[in-house]
Amino acid sequence: MYLDYFPYESLRPYQDAMLDDVYGTVRGGEHAVLMIDAPTGSGKTSCISAALAAAPGKIAVAVRTVSQIDVYLDEIAKIWSKTRHRPTIAYMVGKQKMCPLADEFSGESVYAGCARLREWTKRKMIARLGEVGGKFYDPSQDKSAHQSVPGYRTFCPYYMMTREVFELQGKPHFRHSGPILDLVDDLRGGIRPPDRFIRECRELCPYEVMSLSAKGSDVVILNYSHLFSPEFQEIIFDWLEMDRGSLTLFVDEAHNLGDAVRALNTRVLSPRMIDLAEKEVEKYQQSMGQSRLQESSLDASSRLKGVEVVRTLLPRLRKYIQSRQVRMQEGEELLDADLFRDFLYRGFDDVEEALSAATEVAVMVAELELAEGDRENLQGDIEPSLAHVLLFLGDMEMAERDLSYQRKITVAGTGDKKRAWLEVNNVDPAPLVRRVTDNVNATVMLSGTLSPLEAYELYLLAEKDRAKKISLPNLFPPENRLLLVAKTATTQLEKRDESGNKREITEHIEAIIEEVAGNVAVFFTSYSMMNQYEATCKAAARKVGKMLYSEPRNAEDVPAILEDFFRAAKKRGAVLLGVSGGKLAEGIDYKGEALSGVAVVGLPLGFYNEIQRETNQYYVRKYGQKNGMLIAYTLPAINRGLQAAGRVIRDASERGVILFCDRRFREGGRSGVLSFLPKWIRDELVVTDAAKSRVIIRARVAEWERERV
Repeated sequence: MYLDYFPYESLRPYQDAMLDDVYGTVRGGEHAVLMIDAPTGSGKTSCISAALAAAPGKIAVAVRTVSQIDVYLDEIAKIWSKTRHRPTIAYMVGKQKMCPLADEFSGESVYAGCARLREWTKRKMIARLGEVGGKFYDPSQDKSAHQSVPGYRTFCPYYMMTREVFELQGKPHFRHSGPILDLVDDLRGGIRPPDRFIRECRELCPYEVMSLSAKGSDVVILNYSHLFSPEFQEIIFDWLEMDRGSLTLFVDEAHNLGDAVRALNTRVLSPRMIDLAEKEVEKYQQSMGQSRLQESSLDASSRLKGVEVVRTLLPRLRKYIQSRQVRMQEGEELLDADLFRDFLYRGFDDVEEALSAATEVAVMVAELELAEGDRENLQGDIEPSLAHVLLFLGDMEMAERDLSYQRKITVAGTGDKKRAWLEVNNVDPAPLVRRVTDNVNATVMLSGTLSPLEAYELYLLAEKDRAKKISLPNLFPPENRLLLVAKTATTQLEKRDESGNKREITEHIEAIIEEVAGNVAVFFTSYSMMNQYEATCKAAARKVGKMLYSEPRNAEDVPAILEDFFRAAKKRGAVLLGVSGGKLAEGIDYKGEALSGVAVVGLPLGFYNEIQRETNQYYVRKYGQKNGMLIAYTLPAINRGLQAAGRVIRDASERGVILFCDRRFREGGRSGVLSFLPKWIRDELVVTDAAKSRVIIRARVAEWERERV
């Protein structure tokens, strides 16, 4: 059995219980949910072995980032090497990362460019079928037809190699080519990370190879967006032939699921989308009157009315956004719904009737888009801009009835680079999460920071006791870590600028930078606070001969900074400054000597503006004052703090210092932050002021140094 495989023998008693719970949940089915809060090193990913032993069908693993794919590939590789079982595993990575032509799509998304080239490719193949004068055309046997100029593509040579075209009853039909079927069979005999996978695809489209591999695999790894996007969900289930009733779902890093689903359930409307929608109407207005669109005079009248509505609404939407862009400073504000609706629908007797007429036009535009192209491949890849505008307005109207919908306007940049857009999003992820969990065989949610479990259960599932919940202790040796919390220092607004408080924060930061040998990270609540204490960190780093690196605003600069930071660990060490919840504080594995100490400066609460207040009010109405404020405001801050702190001590053999530099982390009571922290942290926290923190850190570091000798 798969359960014969225990990769973490020293943790066996705890892992036994965890694997038993996974096995029982998956075996029992009935749409059960299991939530597991297990710190780093608990062997969470080994739960896949128990699920494989019990699952009635395919297992889907939902991950947030591509980097998490390797963890599960390694786990399946261990199962292959340590048991007689060889479960197959595949993954789906976005086209922007996999497409060999991605850099050639200028001014359009990879998905739109891909759909366009696929259609042109099929047209070319049909033409070649006629030219060769046969009933069948195989591009792999026609190398002369593969000439395509980069930047001026008239077809995709990679997609062409994945298909064959044949004639049946006078019509062309497509099927997978021999080369792609052979490659997929070969891939199932091994386990390959994404970079190697791309190389082995050679002249075949990696995305097509991935999707075909996923259909026949025991385990398929997907992004959150594949499974929880309200628009893409149905397509991916059907496309990958995943039967909901027999599917077992793993959600990795489940503490991120709620925010990810909220982001997926956000519609954005920009001036560019309005421009594109207007072009669609102009392009298809003549076509909509042609005879191929069979309609009665009543239908034609309705369609003309719809066009009139669209041509009225689009300029008004653009004008509204432009006026707010001029008046607003950079940032975001709640949209005044009454003013917006009065401006947009002025002169319309019935808003619902007007939107219905406009929607008919949007549907017709979409139908004509598909009629000109390839229905099978365009569907799900392209959403016409006019349809997007009407869906946006529909959600805006939904917000009139459903308080979980939030409407806002955002302005970014200044001067000539200033731009604005409208947003409508649903702040409650539970309905979309339940749409999945209530229809699959079983769901297992895994995270190292899913504490408190009861709060995450309400946030993600909206029901007490909907899930079985288990929490594992930190199994790393407690003598290898030192957990400190500030006695008086805080970043609370009313205390933030007091001289005594600033001195305490400064001295805490200096203590961890100067007394912890090797690499240290200091994470702040915001970029402005990071900048405020940058001089302090620089002086402390210089005093002990360490380099200083700061989190960049541009994500593309992160790899280079991390490479230098990791390299510094082998010398005298370095100091990394970042923001809790930012690019450097989550999702990066600082293994080995990469990080020896972390300071979390401040409780990283979200900016308390009218948007946050509205979110708080929604959850207070739904769950009461205590649970509502915890879920809406405090829980995200706790999670950001724990994620930042968790960057240090990634293995049982590692040692490190964690400093929570804000007194709120030690405050207990029913609503205090301390009561919501994992038990192992509560038990080990040492409360100290800045002067004593230096002494405590120095003593523990000296003790570790003696043990090394």
